[in-house]
Amino acid sequence: MNILDSLIELRKRHKVVLYRKFLDTQAILGSNFCMSKALNYKNVLKFNVSNRSGNRERIIIGNNCNISASIFCNTGGQIIIGDFVYMNSGGQLRADHLIKIGSHCLFGPRVAIWDTDNHPLSRSKRHAQAELIPLEFINSYEAGGGPIVIGEDVWVCMDSLILGGVTIGDGSIVAARSVVTKNVPPLSIVAGVPARIIGNVPE
Repeated sequence: MNILDSLIELRKRHKVVLYRKFLDTQAILGSNFCMSKALNYKNVLKFNVSNRSGNRERIIIGNNCNISASIFCNTGGQIIIGDFVYMNSGGQLRADHLIKIGSHCLFGPRVAIWDTDNHPLSRSKRHAQAELIPLEFINSYEAGGGPIVIGEDVWVCMDSLILGGVTIGDGSIVAARSVVTKNVPPLSIVAGVPARIIGNVPE
């Protein structure tokens, strides 16, 4: 490596250090966060977090996690993620209520975990909200949804969507491009729109 390449590498590492300091103001991050040897230290930069609650304790991430996703925690939201969780690129988490993810879970590319409907059903309330959005940030919406609880050892495949108010049991698998609208029992394989049980996971 020549001198120029060395300087570029040092600059990249400095950028990662500065961004990690910012992340520490937004969330409680466990040890070895985004430091997988297979992915390298720059993976830290792929984690985008916006914490509207004003309290870093509203987002807690366990040890040895590698998360290449965007997290948005609204004023009333909370996100808790266990140890050894891997989230591939393009994922999105949105919490107005609670998103809780157990340890040793795997998430494919572009998985969305969304615990709120974002907007009310009423036409008049949506009309009023649309006029407010350009003027100010809208806090936790007057909308449905509810907590999402994902157990341990769960595998959620690419492009899946998990909606508010559901629990996914330990060891389950959500097939690619599924939309989860109801609870998933432990050790179940679900697929489809909406997701339905299509099989069982061997222990």
